Amino acid sequence: MTDTEPVKVYGYRRVSTEEQVDGMSMQNQENAIYAYAKDHNLEVVHIFHDDGYSAKDAKRPDLQEMLAKLTAKDNDVRGVVVYDLSRISRNMDSFYRDIGYHLAAHGVRLYSTKENIDDTPQGRLMRNISLAMYQYDNDTKSKTVKDNMKLVSLDGWWQGSIPYGFVREKIPIGVKNKDGKIKTRLTLLPDNTNDTAGKIRQVLERFSKGDITQSELSQYAESIGLKSSTGKTFAPQSINNLLTNITYAGFISNKMTDFMPVNARHEGLISKDTYDRNQAILQGRKPSEAVPRFTMEYPLKHALLCSSCNKPLTGSAPTSGSGKSSPRYHCSRCRGTGSKAVDRIDTLFEAFLNEVTPTDSMINLFRVIVRRTASQKLKDVNKELNSLRDAMSSIDKDIQKALQAFLDGDIGKDEKESYQSDLRLKRIDIENQIAKMEDAQRLNEATITYVCNFMNAPARMWKDADPQIKVEFQKMVTVNGITVDLKNEKFGTDGLSMFYRLKDIKKDSEESLDSQMVISRGIEPRLSG
Repeated sequence: MTDTEPVKVYGYRRVSTEEQVDGMSMQNQENAIYAYAKDHNLEVVHIFHDDGYSAKDAKRPDLQEMLAKLTAKDNDVRGVVVYDLSRISRNMDSFYRDIGYHLAAHGVRLYSTKENIDDTPQGRLMRNISLAMYQYDNDTKSKTVKDNMKLVSLDGWWQGSIPYGFVREKIPIGVKNKDGKIKTRLTLLPDNTNDTAGKIRQVLERFSKGDITQSELSQYAESIGLKSSTGKTFAPQSINNLLTNITYAGFISNKMTDFMPVNARHEGLISKDTYDRNQAILQGRKPSEAVPRFTMEYPLKHALLCSSCNKPLTGSAPTSGSGKSSPRYHCSRCRGTGSKAVDRIDTLFEAFLNEVTPTDSMINLFRVIVRRTASQKLKDVNKELNSLRDAMSSIDKDIQKALQAFLDGDIGKDEKESYQSDLRLKRIDIENQIAKMEDAQRLNEATITYVCNFMNAPARMWKDADPQIKVEFQKMVTVNGITVDLKNEKFGTDGLSMFYRLKDIKKDSEESLDSQMVISRGIEPRLSG
């Protein structure tokens, strides 16, 4: 016994999944908290608890209520006791930002029944090590879930929301769980109600004939009695979604497959040939039309346009009298335009790139524009990131609600797992969007400098590039092709990338960059061409 007045503390307990409920019950945590308090002269005023919540962040109702009470002026509680640190946080950044900071700012000490985390150097080290290990465990489990979902998709099984015209069917595969139930996976089957699947097939095959627009296809769908999933006439975007969804061809293509088509376990409504034909029509070309290919032997082929007919030049290698081939460019449509050796055209193109390279002042102006554009874009990115993070937080809450409904006996385990699986797939989609948005945030001075260097040295980069890189390089510089007068060895400028159409800006302009940036509303800088 001690005569010292006991320190008032709160207890905090948490579980996240039914497995933890089985192995680490709330009651066990509570018993450990009271026992620890008794042994350390602490008085537990109240125990806060969050059932079915993850510790990846601090967005938990009872945790937030506890932190709010601790920050109140009239609160005399000076400690928080947890079973172990994983109960209050499994993320170091979140702990120090959202929890530890508030505790320290109000003189509140954190106690653990399992770890010695006092304010000594050894105690702080133990706290950091424990938090790092819990985060590592959490990250590993998250990766395992993603990897398993990816393997399921790559094996052809369906996950996520069901496309229109299909229903979910569970297929037993003979593996029993501990409870003796048959393990199941998901596949898709056509929905025979009102022959919806059959009518979707008709719509997709009708479009493949190539003589109907998407707007007319919507009218055709209505004429055969096919309504959208909401019971209304198909909107243009809904029609486009039908046409571009490879699921209807018996494939899976999503983030779990890195958007590569994988043969699915379900039967498609249309053939892959029909799907490919529809994609060709959507891209504005005839399905049978061959896509022009760039070749390493003629790196400027299809980039060089005849100055007379504006059509791509042809590459060929006639044999001389000595039997040696001579690769050349020529126009197969126009007479009298002549031909030029590939090596000669390469040399002329290099000289042309030197001629159109922007001036230093223009590149500096471009750098200012990019910086200002990046700054504005960053504001937009931050807004969208906040929206995506709120959406992810909402999904996390729905996942926990499903778990709580299962724990309360309101829904069965299969229903819970199916619902949570759909939500986790949506969450991964949002995580991918967030990752892309965060990449956009990383536009920095090094990136801008790299782009400016690319603009400043096109001829050198062309000269030093290997044949394959030359093919890609010319597509970036010439965009839609560039005209060339083979006879007079002159290049046009209309087909150049915008970056290289700035050569007419007056060199060594005395006008400051800031004054060049101040442009009256509605007036744009004049570009050559």
